[in-house]
Amino acid sequence: MFVRRVFSAVFILALAFLDLSACGRQVTPERLNSILAGDMVIRFRTKNPMDFNHVAYAIIFNTCTPGSEPYPNAYATGYTNYSYAFVVGGTGATALPTLYQYILTSGSIVPVSVQIQPSTTQLTLNDNGLNTEFSLTFPRTQIQNPLAQPNNGCVSGTIQTTTWFINFFTIDTTSHVLDSLGLGGSNDTSYSAAYDTTTVFQTSVNRAPGSVLPSTPAAQIDGGEIDNYL
Repeated sequence: MFVRRVFSAVFILALAFLDLSACGRQVTPERLNSILAGDMVIRFRTKNPMDFNHVAYAIIFNTCTPGSEPYPNAYATGYTNYSYAFVVGGTGATALPTLYQYILTSGSIVPVSVQIQPSTTQLTLNDNGLNTEFSLTFPRTQIQNPLAQPNNGCVSGTIQTTTWFINFFTIDTTSHVLDSLGLGGSNDTSYSAAYDTTTVFQTSVNRAPGSVLPSTPAAQIDGGEIDNYL
């Protein structure tokens, strides 16, 4: 019994250490980095339980430079700074990830769906047991011009880069953005977070206190985490 108690205490301490080491920007253990080599893992978290029937949860990327953060005013800016988006839910059916690449067509930038390989792109719903978080694991090559567009998928005047800007949106069934990671929520133009994909990191995504939140509880973004592996 004494040995069992000692083992239990040591195990709990080990879990606590691992939990602390996952906060902020940390280099991952060598074994984990080897298993997920070339992958990015994104955890999307809301303040309340998610509703995949009525809300879509989107991860938006800008992988071209010069450029900046993709903001929710997409229609007003003609999808400026949009390269790719993973969207989960919002269809009233089973929540599955859908990937879009934003391409130039007839003078306008439009989203076009991209086929996802289930063996390499994996969605884990309710990964925290509270129904307020999902995790998406995918190879970075999945969002490096899968539709073979000119200029590596970047619009004229920009080029592909290894520094990515990433934002989170929630969207209703009429395609209106309800929330984003910035203070201004659905109207934000202030948030900015760049990620160097040539480095290994585990970075917490934190929502600023005092942010404008939508009235729909399931659409209120809390933050999450972005991990990168080489």
